[in-house]
Amino acid sequence: MLMVLHTNPEGASGPSGPLPPPFDQLVTEQTLTEEQARAVLAALAVGTRREAPRTEPKAPRLGIAARLAEIGAYLGAALVVAAGIVVVVQQWADMSYGTRVAVMAGTTFALVLAAVSLVLFAQGRPWADVPNGDTLRRLSGTLFSFGALGAFGTVMVAMLSNNTGASDDEVARAFTLGALAAAAVLVAARLRADTPLGEIGLVVSTVTASMALVQLTIPDEPIAIQWTLLSMGLAWALLGTFTLLMRNQMLVTSLGLLLALFASATIAGEPWSHRLALTTLIVVSLVVYLRRPLWPYLAAATAAAVVLTVSWVGEAVGAAMALLAAGLVFLVLAGAALMLHRHRTAGTAVETDPAAQPRG
Repeated sequence: MLMVLHTNPEGASGPSGPLPPPFDQLVTEQTLTEEQARAVLAALAVGTRREAPRTEPKAPRLGIAARLAEIGAYLGAALVVAAGIVVVVQQWADMSYGTRVAVMAGTTFALVLAAVSLVLFAQGRPWADVPNGDTLRRLSGTLFSFGALGAFGTVMVAMLSNNTGASDDEVARAFTLGALAAAAVLVAARLRADTPLGEIGLVVSTVTASMALVQLTIPDEPIAIQWTLLSMGLAWALLGTFTLLMRNQMLVTSLGLLLALFASATIAGEPWSHRLALTTLIVVSLVVYLRRPLWPYLAAATAAAVVLTVSWVGEAVGAAMALLAAGLVFLVLAGAALMLHRHRTAGTAVETDPAAQPRG
């Protein structure tokens, strides 16, 4: 006779012990043999075993001492910077050109060196594995951001401080190189100490460099600068939406769209250029919204549509009718957004509901 060996759960009958009443009844009624009953009991015992729940290690919460230390570090740094600015401003007129450049360069070097020291303290480990790592990351990123501002100021002082009659081209060249220097510092910060402030600075510095470069290559064409602002704003918005390069994607997307909206609403030149810029922003925002329903795109499209309506209708029928038309545009866009949301929600429900799937 074949004996089925198994591991008993706690409280279950073994091969030589009595069977539980339901199994004993099945054996008595000859529905199962005793060996079969014990085999089923063993299978049930294996199936009912539970693994110990796995718990992910939680990052230690910052204590009050660590938070106070972070606040003190920020306040102390702010006071030191403020004092330095006051001293420099008071003595700036009496400083020589070389002293001015040295003060700016030295301040920038000290800020970047402090930021790099915090990064090196991590020794290449993820910040989550470093004691108070998130605090150190934010502090390092803030120092990098101030260092980027210092780099921009150093270039501006070096190129313009000794040139009181600088031409527009020289100013544009200084802005281009200064913004690129700031962007370089912020790109380095992005590698290990990314912060919202640093990403805002990266967007602003690259946009500034692009606009200054356009001014340098196409002088006396303000419309070209505004179209550059529009293009760079849309580029950063798309970069924040469709890539993982930015840690704060929604922030970068919103900032890019805000810059694009400002450029399209204030663009100079003929009315057709102004309206073309607004139409471009509306089309791009709505097309992206169909792929990624993020509220900044819908908000940008709505605001641009209102400005475009007021610009178009206001010339013909006056301000009151223009406001009425803008209100109607708001309602139409709101209705379209609601219908789109319901359509997407219904489609998602059909995909996830097995009963709604077609049977083949």
